Amino acid sequence: MNEPLRRPLLTRPRSMLLSALLGVALLPIAQAQAAATTLTLPQAVTSALTAGATVRDAQAGAVSAASTLKAVQADPSTLAAALLTAQQANTLAQANLSQARLTAVQNAVNAYTSLYQTQAQIDQQKLQVQVDEKNLQVAQVKLSTKNGTALDVENAQNTLASSRQALASAQAQIVVNSQKLANVIGKPGSYSAATPPTPPKVRLNTTLSTNYPTLLQDQQAVDAAALAVKLANNEFTARVTLDQAKTKLASAQSDLSTLQKTLNTTLATAQSSAEAAQASYQTAIQAEANAQATYKQDNVRYTSGTISAVQLLQSQLALKKAQYARAQALVSLWQALAALGSASGQDQTGLAAQ
Repeated sequence: MNEPLRRPLLTRPRSMLLSALLGVALLPIAQAQAAATTLTLPQAVTSALTAGATVRDAQAGAVSAASTLKAVQADPSTLAAALLTAQQANTLAQANLSQARLTAVQNAVNAYTSLYQTQAQIDQQKLQVQVDEKNLQVAQVKLSTKNGTALDVENAQNTLASSRQALASAQAQIVVNSQKLANVIGKPGSYSAATPPTPPKVRLNTTLSTNYPTLLQDQQAVDAAALAVKLANNEFTARVTLDQAKTKLASAQSDLSTLQKTLNTTLATAQSSAEAAQASYQTAIQAEANAQATYKQDNVRYTSGTISAVQLLQSQLALKKAQYARAQALVSLWQALAALGSASGQDQTGLAAQ
């Protein structure tokens, strides 16, 4: 009969030891966070566009293609096919640069918002640990007054240990996400993310950019095949050569049509996802406002003595969870806008021009 009563005495030292070990593990992480440089989302995107490898490599390709075209144009012996090839290579290189900028924006948005979300998760998880610590104290008091069981205490200890582990995992993820952001923006260091600004409203976008690289590449294949047909359509070229050129043109046109359908489907999916993310964000904002109002009322109730400090702490946790849900929705919306920009070939974030 007395065996269950001894369990808390055995498990409590383990809980204290876990807490001590987690405290030691989190110390270097806390120090790294303290030394972190705080960035805004526009700053992160600007750095990715100017110092990131994605845009830098595309710029090098564009410069090389432009130089080649200039040389070909200056050569009086250049034939029509060679000139078209150089012109297409230059146009495609410029399109690749534009798309690289959109990709850099998307990568920066994703890395930045992931770091911000982890910070918000830590903020919520710290309060969760406080609540679970209080719940353990309550369970221990109830056990001591024979108003609770040893199993209640053990469950509270397990919940607290789980919350502390979740906090430790989130703290460790901060370091990983900070490094990912540093890689994307092309500037080594440790970073923290300020709250992202309110995203622009999702615009209806059902048209692909004419400079979308893969689409442009297939269109250029059609143009090149059409030129081949034109050059072969004469009296001094064998009919079989003309037939082969026509077959190649038909194949290129078919490939272009298939790609257009695929890209339009991808664009429609990205558009739908962005609209859904925008709706979820508005819902999360309202839920946070409701939780804020409830917490304010509970503060008044606590002051008047109608609820306990534990109940007020639970209300505060509910508010913190609503704030975290709003942060998650904000992250999803920014990421959806960046994905829509990459899918359409046109910036949807308003950040590409930074």
